[in-house]
Amino acid sequence: MSAINESIRLLEAQLQECKEAVCRVNLLNRLAYALRHTNTSMSLQSSREAVALAEEAAYQKGLADAYLNQGFAEMVLANYSTALQLNGKAGRIFNKLKDKQGQGHAHYNLALIYRSIGDYNQALVSCQQSIALRQALGDEEGEAACLMQLGYINFQFGNVDEAYNHYASCIEIRRKLNDRAGIAAVLVGIAIVEQKREQYQQAEAHLLESLALRKEIGETHGWLVSMNYLGDLYFGMNRLGEAEKLYAEALAQAKQHSNPFPANFCRLCTSMAKVYIAHASYNEAISYLEQALTTAKGVNLKYLMFDIYLALSEVYRKTGNYEQALSCYEQFHLHKEEVINLSASAKLKNLELTNQIEAEKRTAEIHRLRHIELKKTYDQLQKTQQQLIQAEKMASLGELTAGVAHEIQNPLNFINNFSEVSLELIEELREESQKETRDADQEAEIIGILEQNLAKINHHGKRADSIVKDMLEHSRASGGEKQPVALNALADEYLRLSFHGFRAKDKSFTATLTTRFDEQLGEVNLVPQEIGRVLLNLYNNAFYATQNKLKQGDSSYQPELRVNTYLLDDKVEIKIWDNGTGIPKAVKDKIFQPFFTTKPTGQGTGLGLSISYDITTNGHGGEIHVDSKEGEYTEFTIQLPLV
Repeated sequence: MSAINESIRLLEAQLQECKEAVCRVNLLNRLAYALRHTNTSMSLQSSREAVALAEEAAYQKGLADAYLNQGFAEMVLANYSTALQLNGKAGRIFNKLKDKQGQGHAHYNLALIYRSIGDYNQALVSCQQSIALRQALGDEEGEAACLMQLGYINFQFGNVDEAYNHYASCIEIRRKLNDRAGIAAVLVGIAIVEQKREQYQQAEAHLLESLALRKEIGETHGWLVSMNYLGDLYFGMNRLGEAEKLYAEALAQAKQHSNPFPANFCRLCTSMAKVYIAHASYNEAISYLEQALTTAKGVNLKYLMFDIYLALSEVYRKTGNYEQALSCYEQFHLHKEEVINLSASAKLKNLELTNQIEAEKRTAEIHRLRHIELKKTYDQLQKTQQQLIQAEKMASLGELTAGVAHEIQNPLNFINNFSEVSLELIEELREESQKETRDADQEAEIIGILEQNLAKINHHGKRADSIVKDMLEHSRASGGEKQPVALNALADEYLRLSFHGFRAKDKSFTATLTTRFDEQLGEVNLVPQEIGRVLLNLYNNAFYATQNKLKQGDSSYQPELRVNTYLLDDKVEIKIWDNGTGIPKAVKDKIFQPFFTTKPTGQGTGLGLSISYDITTNGHGGEIHVDSKEGEYTEFTIQLPLV
């Protein structure tokens, strides 16, 4: 019996004996966690029992842990919207309890969910938040887990060297902790990087080491994963006989085990089918793909079904059975769209991707599978999505950098000017001191001016230092923690940064800036970096709209932007109004959707308002609305709760 199965057996025995509610919640959570990879349905059942019992006992820590486990199981089943909701519930409880360990775990699971739906940018942010918390706590096991994910995420971004460095740091910690299961897992990641680098011998050696470790500790689930990757390596090297032997051995082991390992079984069947396709043994390939499909349907593995249908479509096409090929291809589209729609319901729907898939589907139906290239198209769209997200990030950084450069230039100019004047005064004082008849009054006057200059140099030096410190604080990862912030000052600071950033690109541009800040509004509990990003997005859009209207040639037009704040009963309100081009009524309802933009190609990613909406609503429990009349004005209203 493996160590993992023994642990599960002991937990089940302890549950039979334990009657006290808190103890049972903790045991159910430990059982759900232990089953998370090997038996997802049982893990989900245990976590649901833990949720019900924890709610009844008012046991908040146990409830948060149960939500985490339940969210992980829903993620494995491709129910991404539900997974995000459950993870959010867990995170809020951990924040309320000030449980840093739990917060780190919640950020880590959030990274896994974002990774599952292909949003590697958000996965990277969540993983960095998690590793910061875990490093601060000295949690080396958690740090190693984050490093493992950072390796995977960077590999998806194409940062192969960075991925390898993260994996190397991870395995160093796990060897120190003698975490043999963890070592075996990260060896697979290292091997994948080496395969990408075409270092096939090193990749093979690391996969064999991973296999040996997993066999030694009786980790059947991991052993099947390592066998699959080693078989894929051999298949890629055209060592088809060795690949087939590994797949067959792994499939036999999977069938014999008491736990079914459905995901592993499906992947192994699909891999074995590829070997038979390479041998032109299409009937055998179809047999294995049908086994994979039956298993995937049985446990509702949505994210595997569409790949199986696509492979079946290709095999039937090769056998000349075009009717069956088309049927499977249509099923591929249906299941692919279902997974995409599941991701979309979790706020990450990529409209551009969906439209492209629909277009590819219609083309494929017309040509009856003449060109099966949707998989390549999908990969290219994923790459484009990553580039768009990076472009949005860099565009925001560029706007902010230009504003900071302008802000810091003013005090530096004062320092330089007063320094030059002071040097001239010192020279004048030196000449006066060498005269036979010295003018005491003139010397005193020069010294007085020097004192004033030094005071001004000191003042503007502190101003530059303050700007640098503010921006360092802005760039520092906040871990998503809210803190008391002077909202009026924050709104004013980002208004100046946005305006000067815009003028850095177009020095002829000018606008009337009007602010009316509620003097009764003090500090508000929020994440300053995130709300600052929202304000920066809205200010930049406002200046863009007024600049475009200015280009229409109306000599009487004067760009104007107004920012007002209000303290209401239980919330604060920010209104940002501009007299720019406005938003057409036909598209006003779409502006918060990801990737929707009215800007010309290359000038906008369509992510700014989507991110702002997410930060305001999901991140701060607030609301954001827009009122606009095309050709006249646009006004955004942000409301944030005080509690």
